[in-house]
Amino acid sequence: MSPPPASQADVHRLSRWSTSWRVLAAAAGIAALAHGTVADSDDFFPFGSMSQYASAHELDGQVRSAYMLADTETGRKQIPVPLHATGTGIGRAEVEGQLGRLVEDPSLLQTIADAYRAIHPERDQFTVLYLMRDTYQLRDGYVTGRPVTAELARWVVR
Repeated sequence: MSPPPASQADVHRLSRWSTSWRVLAAAAGIAALAHGTVADSDDFFPFGSMSQYASAHELDGQVRSAYMLADTETGRKQIPVPLHATGTGIGRAEVEGQLGRLVEDPSLLQTIADAYRAIHPERDQFTVLYLMRDTYQLRDGYVTGRPVTAELARWVVR
């Protein structure tokens, strides 16, 4: 059984104040989205650039993937750095989003070592961090051959 239709007495109009703040909130969201798109920035995430959704990927192009490796206090060499919430508190997408800054100023990698130490003080700590990137060649949308690996930055942890 469906509810009875609403009568005029059941309809409440928003006050001028309620309407105004809703319009202002919508305008602020649209302005942040426009800024992120024009500046190609994700500073106001999730109101960032929509360019990642704008076009199809090139089927015969390249795919680049950034990641980090580390040497540890016990002598283990170039182990994967866990770039996620429970590993370092910093996600891989955040690292890729700041790639230019990290390459220009590798001292920013200290933050990742500090975060890992704060989350996992009982574990083998990092002594050197390596910011790496693999480039995969695509043909018809499929990876061909081995990736080309490049070291983008290196930081000796303090």
